[in-house]
Amino acid sequence: MIAPPVEVHLDDERLGLVRVGILHPSFTGRNLASSSFQYDESYLAAPGAFAVSPDLPLVTGRLWMPETHALPGAFEDASPDEWGQRLIEANHAERRKRDSSVPALRGAWDHLLGVSDASRLGALRFRATGAGEWLSSDGGVANIHEIDRVVRVAARYEAEDASEDDLAYLSDIATSPGGARPKANVRRADGRLALAKLPHSKDGDLDVERWEALGLTLAARAGIATSEWTLHRASGEKSVLIVDRFDRTLDGSRTAYISAASALGIGANDLSRYTYEQFSDVVNDLSADPREDLREMFSRIALTVLINNVDDHWRNHGFLRTRRGWRLAPVFDINPSTSSGVTASRPISDRDDPRARDLANLLDVADAFSLAREEGARIIRAVADQVRTWPEVAEGLGIPERQRRRMARAFDEDRIAAALVLA
Repeated sequence: MIAPPVEVHLDDERLGLVRVGILHPSFTGRNLASSSFQYDESYLAAPGAFAVSPDLPLVTGRLWMPETHALPGAFEDASPDEWGQRLIEANHAERRKRDSSVPALRGAWDHLLGVSDASRLGALRFRATGAGEWLSSDGGVANIHEIDRVVRVAARYEAEDASEDDLAYLSDIATSPGGARPKANVRRADGRLALAKLPHSKDGDLDVERWEALGLTLAARAGIATSEWTLHRASGEKSVLIVDRFDRTLDGSRTAYISAASALGIGANDLSRYTYEQFSDVVNDLSADPREDLREMFSRIALTVLINNVDDHWRNHGFLRTRRGWRLAPVFDINPSTSSGVTASRPISDRDDPRARDLANLLDVADAFSLAREEGARIIRAVADQVRTWPEVAEGLGIPERQRRRMARAFDEDRIAAALVLA
């Protein structure tokens, strides 16, 4: 299958809107097998030009992706995850029903180009060579006042009861967010772009989004960088968590983003290989302020363990491009969990068991995070001191008592007590 290359542009605060190069696809049948990228000479010569992806160094000539990566890392980050892919595929299937001339979906290539340009994560933008229209030109954002409609339409889609109009509506506003849970892009009353995290049909009687708000509250109280957020009561005991997009400035400008997976150079099937200790080397090499970001990462690991956040894969960490270079993005997707024995959690070090992570192992590798042992112990104690207030925080957020009893296992009392006396 042959598909034309696309122009790749960067919408950067310092450089402005600039074309950075051309992305060429390579197919095996209908699936994207690989791709190659070539920087424009004009971009390479521009003052302040930077590599838009860690696997795309600033060199002349064609750069080919290895077999493990169909797309460069930052381009994978700009593509949808499971939720967005499903919407693109469902909407595409409806279009083919109406018009048999619509070509079959081309896997990751059409996923990348099917995301709304208005809400695509990061600062990369795509369009056909010589064209004026961005890909995709779908609307991309719902008004904050539409949030109840968004919840209803997403629920119908999950129940496999969505109409053609429902699919078109969701495809406009909900293809860019990552992850498997339902989400949509919304515009706040003051114009800020935000991500609405919606209830899931599999949540049962648990208000998952309100528990994530608890995780964000504990993080902020522990001095960890978070985005601003609000809660909206959807129906009954379910909520929508509305989180400001950290890749957009207050005036709506875009900020380049790469995930930790891209920084590590790992593909979708290799997300569990690396430890947090190994990731500290990446932060040290990539960050414009490694000492501050290593300290921040150390605090986040302590919080992750203390609230039993088991969904801490490498796409749930990332970096934003600032005027000085790459910095850790605010923490996101931190969800307390009662799950135990989860092997897919990130191990702290080679000595750590991901099924039962131990903060003593974090303290043992404090030097990897440019911390003296005493300072590492102080940070862990400070985070634990905030985590132990979770019952009061939960009550303040209006989480019912029966949910608090059910979720208590996430906040293991013995683990918190041990963290409070680490030295």
